[in-house]
Amino acid sequence: MRGLLLAILVATSASAEPLEPPAEAPEGVDYTVEPADTLDGGDVELGMAATGRAGSPPTRSRRVRFNGDGMSGALREGSGDPLAGGAVEGRSARGAITVGRLAPRWGRGLVLGAAGDPWQREPLDRGARAAYRGRAGDGVLLRPGRGERFEALYGRFGRQPLAGARLRHGGVALGGITDGRGRGQTSLALARGTGVTELAWDRRGRWRAEGVLDRSLERPAAAPIDTVADTPAAGPRDGWMAGLRVRAGRGGFMSLAETGRAGPAQALAAALSGPVPGWRASLLGALWRFRPGVTGARASLAIDRPLAHHGSLALGVEEQRGARRDPGSSGPLAASGARPASLRQGAWGEWWSGDGPVALGLRHESWGERPWMRDGVRSVTSARIEARGPAGFQLAMTHSLYRVKRGESLYLPEAESDRLVLRALSGEGERTRIEARAPLGGGRMRAGLRLASTTESRARAQWTLDWTRRARIRKTSEPPPR
Repeated sequence: MRGLLLAILVATSASAEPLEPPAEAPEGVDYTVEPADTLDGGDVELGMAATGRAGSPPTRSRRVRFNGDGMSGALREGSGDPLAGGAVEGRSARGAITVGRLAPRWGRGLVLGAAGDPWQREPLDRGARAAYRGRAGDGVLLRPGRGERFEALYGRFGRQPLAGARLRHGGVALGGITDGRGRGQTSLALARGTGVTELAWDRRGRWRAEGVLDRSLERPAAAPIDTVADTPAAGPRDGWMAGLRVRAGRGGFMSLAETGRAGPAQALAAALSGPVPGWRASLLGALWRFRPGVTGARASLAIDRPLAHHGSLALGVEEQRGARRDPGSSGPLAASGARPASLRQGAWGEWWSGDGPVALGLRHESWGERPWMRDGVRSVTSARIEARGPAGFQLAMTHSLYRVKRGESLYLPEAESDRLVLRALSGEGERTRIEARAPLGGGRMRAGLRLASTTESRARAQWTLDWTRRARIRKTSEPPPR
């Protein structure tokens, strides 16, 4: 669990802000995402799971992932499983084709792939190299030839059919999408040096542009650009790095493929990170505007320090002002109930003892709506203990106490064997999770028990069983045994 949560914190620049679902997700509802880890060539992974609680029948799900010679994919099925479905990709010397779930990203994501929030450099669930497998739509994605110089797609995005194509040459990419009913959008992206810029416009003359620049302050040579991912390659963690992000455009522009992630029309964000004696510091400042009178700002400082035996200590403070979502927008944002303009100040701290037979972790996070974090609106304290035994046996317990003001939402991340669930919490209560893992049947079995209670209800128990096995696929080029 901790490895997955640490990856999330790194991806979000170690922000003090609690993890939250994307804009199009209903507020106050659990949100589930799937890590985008890949299998080695020639591997296949099978999984079965069952979940139940007192007074209701259990629900079952199955999944399979494979990465074979010229073909890979992931498929899931299960009643009520938000990750049900999947995608299959075929590869050859003539190109690649993907059928099923799609979450592509062009340039900065202004037309296809979703642009990140002003305080977030990249969305975590869009693009081929995202941390999670997103679901922007379902359809077919075709990449003929090599080098991804051309790609075409057709599918349903946001409950409407869309078709699109993009052509790349060096660091320049030109593409467009259309719904076949007179609406279309065009994207022009340029990757040069350490900068990535995209200009997007539609047939009504509305436009949006965004550029990002990352630079190392420790050496004159710029980090190389990754032309496949449309993003600069990561800089060294042992030196100071600076980043700048600028967005401009008209408020009426909205991606046809990502209607729930329009974001602000104008934004400016700057980030600075580097080592200080014994610590590493990260600073972030961002300003944005959805439309006249609907603005927001954010500033944060986070520091972390490595400890002995792979332990760590991290601290952070943050202030947010204004609107994080446009309260006057239509669609998912309006349905979820965007919060009015307000002040939020928060602080957090996390300590992890490190690897060993027994490991301990503590985390506290608190937010208030007045200066110096007065008039608390959200707070959560969590403690975790992990024990490792012989033959790969592991036992862990996490206990959390939380308090959430009425009208606010708190999301508590819970990592499971094949997914990350952001549990939506409200009111005052506590949660306890007990997990046990052990080898079984050539794979690994995970058993979990979750107890949740509030000041208004008794404790409710929910159990989970999950079995996963990974194996090698026999090469088809070899003749079958006689």
